[in-house]
Amino acid sequence: MSNNALSMPHPVYGQFPPKYSNDASTTKFETSSWNHSQDSMKGVPVLDVPNRDNTRTPEPTVEEYNLLHGINPPLTQKQKLVKYSIYAFVIGIVVLTAIFSNKIVNALKPETSWLRDHAIGPLIPIVILIIISFPPLFGQEIVGIIVGLTWDLGTALAIFATGTLLGEIANFVVFKYACTGRMAKYQEKSLDFGLTGHVVRRGGLIIVIGIRLSLIPSHYATAVFATVGLPFYIFLLGAIITLPMSLVTVYYGYAQQPGHTQSTSLIENVILIASVAVTVIAVCFIRMRMRAAREEFVYERRKARQAKNQMHGGSGQDINISLPV
Repeated sequence: MSNNALSMPHPVYGQFPPKYSNDASTTKFETSSWNHSQDSMKGVPVLDVPNRDNTRTPEPTVEEYNLLHGINPPLTQKQKLVKYSIYAFVIGIVVLTAIFSNKIVNALKPETSWLRDHAIGPLIPIVILIIISFPPLFGQEIVGIIVGLTWDLGTALAIFATGTLLGEIANFVVFKYACTGRMAKYQEKSLDFGLTGHVVRRGGLIIVIGIRLSLIPSHYATAVFATVGLPFYIFLLGAIITLPMSLVTVYYGYAQQPGHTQSTSLIENVILIASVAVTVIAVCFIRMRMRAAREEFVYERRKARQAKNQMHGGSGQDINISLPV
């Protein structure tokens, strides 16, 4: 190389290989001098990005999916025990009543004679019917048989109808003003009860008649009607229309009185068969209406969750659902 050539120093790259500190990942920055005021953000456009979870209808829950597709979860051992115990109790009462009907009539003769011979006698079964009209009490059928054993048919029907109707009205008023709030929360938790309330509100009088003629005890049905928003006049009209169904037990007691002819027993059997047929038809009708209302009921619950989600800006999970009345 010529001596006149430009001489340049060799570049300095530092030490190779480089050394890295083990504390590099724990480097701390001093932020005390940063400007945290909102003035520095003035003029910067802010984009309002919508939450898609709030603008779409939530998917059905597992319980709602099972309801839509008719999937019944298996009962626990406790639930099975309660269910079959109730069945056994009802069947036992019916069988024992049929077998020992004559002995029951003879055993009740002193009581029925006392009721018939005293002026306050008719008031006693009326008061008892009013008291036992509140769930979980029961025994209207037993009172009806005793009333039929005690008085003539016309008087017995009037006494039992008066006590039953007054008890149903008292039951409706008490549950409406004392339990509506609590039962509204229960409608949100229980799909079966919520669906029943939905069907009652949408169905009106025809549903009231169907439920009262079904296997559901009338005073339990009245408690449901009172707490799901059913108007009182619809309930009262339905109770009056279905009142003859509750008088069957009165005629059964009347037919057990001594001295009745074979025609009375024939009429009794016809009435019992007709009442069973009406009950079966009512049960089938109510089940059909319940199945038809599942999709609309679940959709309303999903829309209610969406409204809660938009109101609170959350995911819509684990929140209460207020269904429209």
